[in-house]
Parts: sequence; structure tokens; C-alpha cells
Amino acid sequence: MRWSLGRGAVGMGLVCGSLMGCPAESDGDTTGADTNPAPGSTSSDPGSTGEPPGTATDQATTAMSGTTSGSTGTPETDDTADGEGGSGPPLFDLGVVPDSPMIDQGPCGKVDFLFVIDNSGSMSDEQANLVASFPGFITAIQSTLEQVEDYHVGVTTSDAYTYNQASPGCNQLGGLVVQTGGSSSSNMVCGPYDAGENYMTEADDLAMSFACAAQVGISGNGFEQPMQALLNAVDPNHALAMPGGCNEGFIREDALLVLVIITDEADGPGDTEGMVSPGTVMDWYDAVVAAKDGIPENVVVVSLVAYNGGPCPPGSSVYDGQNMVDFAMLFGDNGVVGGICVPDYSPTFMDAVSVIDVACDNFMPPA
Repeated sequence: MRWSLGRGAVGMGLVCGSLMGCPAESDGDTTGADTNPAPGSTSSDPGSTGEPPGTATDQATTAMSGTTSGSTGTPETDDTADGEGGSGPPLFDLGVVPDSPMIDQGPCGKVDFLFVIDNSGSMSDEQANLVASFPGFITAIQSTLEQVEDYHVGVTTSDAYTYNQASPGCNQLGGLVVQTGGSSSSNMVCGPYDAGENYMTEADDLAMSFACAAQVGISGNGFEQPMQALLNAVDPNHALAMPGGCNEGFIREDALLVLVIITDEADGPGDTEGMVSPGTVMDWYDAVVAAKDGIPENVVVVSLVAYNGGPCPPGSSVYDGQNMVDFAMLFGDNGVVGGICVPDYSPTFMDAVSVIDVACDNFMPPA
């Protein structure tokens, strides 16, 4: 498993990014930097990746910064953007696929991203951080995963999202967000998106569409169930996935699945605060693997949570995301863990790009 360490170092240590104190929450939760490593961890230089130059991590670092070596700060562009030749994956900010020869996609030509976002009362700052970090993340994905030209990007919330009314059946737990509402939300109809679906694709301006959908607000149920929402969203036998269902066509057998969990609360075993996702952490793992034809290698999990040894202050009410850490750990090298209490999620997402790149190389086509 990979732990987020500043600018992408790999190891079993944890830092808060050494950037600034963590933001205070509206429900009284307190946050702050904690640089103590996890028990049994080893520290690493946050500026070192531990990989030779030219590796996927270097590519991801370049993409996240939006520049190339020798540049003057101008974002990197692709010749296909003006139709003057060359080939490559579509530029997401154009919203179109260029008229050029397609790259041979190989076995990993598709990636499905599901973002499970806590929409309870303490999540305003975290949602803003997520939206700010997303453009660099998706640009790094595009730059690094050159063989991938087919993306699905969906957002769901930690409760049955009342405001999600723009498409029938989407206002249930695990439904993809097409409309937002409530305090601190974008308060917009975001979908259906450019391809006519309840999820985003490479046809969308992904930064703009994601900013609309991911700002789900803070008026949600305080008894969060992010893991049950995740399981409902990826279950091919759930009503959401059936013809006419909110999530129809979103999860594909032949695509790498990337699950991103963002919550500052507990869920599952040991959570005594109220309604929780049923089952054990192993039950959650088994359900996700079953949804991917029994191939765990075709799943990447990124948990942005609060946990023992992480950057959130011990003793705060957000210090309880260990179940989501354990869930990511079950996927071995395909698990990434980062602290939710840092003001910038880019380092965690940069780590995730490297993990996703390797997982794509190791993708196993279903039988």
C-alpha cells in the first residue's frame, strides 16, 4: 500500500504536507498538523520519490505542475489540439476528441473513477480542497496513461442525496450526482453530462463538470454511510445499474476501477454514532472484487480520511477513519491513503497517479 508523503515519496510514514494547519470545521471538529509518523513507520524525505528519473512518478509530478522542463510556466499542450497533426489522448479541457489516429489502447484502455464524497456538516473545506486538486490530478492521469482514451467519472455522496433530482432514481444511496443543493453546494444542475449520461466522460470539460458535481454541500445526513454508497454504486446487480437506472453503463467489466473515498467520519464496524454501513471491512472488499469479476488487481482505492497516526489531531471527532484505511490496505500495492486534514490533496493524488499507472500496466482483462 502507498501512503501519501508530501510530493510522492513511498514508504510507511505519514506527514501533513508541512503546509499549514488543518482548517476548522463547522460542526466543531478541530484540525491541525500532526507530524508524528504512524506506529511502526519509517520516515522518508518528502521531496524524494525513491524512483529513478523518468518514472511514472516524475511524469505525474510534471503533469500536476502543468509545465514541462525548460518551460516558462506555460501549461503543456498537445499538437492535436489545433488539428496540425500528431496523436495522443484527448485534451479534457477541449471537450472533444481530436480527429487523429487512435492509440492502440491495449488491455487497459478504459478507466472508471468513482468519488464518494461525505456531504455532512463538517465537509465544506474538504470539498473545496478536492475541487481545487482535481484538475491537476486528471491532467496527470491523461499525461501518464497515454494508452487510455475512455474515461467515466462519477460522484456520489455519503447519504441518499435529497437534492439529486435531475435524473430519475438518482436520489438514493449510491446514485450518481447530477444535481446539487443545500448549504455550501454548487446549487446547480450538473447533468446529464455531455455524453448524455449521469457520469462524466472525456467529452466533458472535466474540471468544470467535476467542480459542479463534487460541491455537494454540507446539508447531508450526519450518520454517513460512504461505504454502502460505494458498494451500491459499483454493484452490477443493484437497481441503480439496471436499464433505466441512475448508474446504468457507469461501471464496465473491461475498465480499471478507481475508488476515491473522502470523509472525515467513521463508518462500519466500531462506529457507535448511529446508522452505519453494514458488514465488515472484508465484506466490503469481497463485494468490490466480486463486482470486478473476482480480479482485485483491477481495482485501485484512494482513501482520504482521518485515522490513527494521520495528520488529524488525536482526540478530535474526525479521528476515526481506520476502517477505510484497512479497506485500502486489503488491495495491497493498489491502495493509497492520505489524510483529509491537509489543505492540499495534490500530493496524495500524485501518489495515486503512479499507483494507477502501474495498475493499468497490470490490468487483467476479464474472461
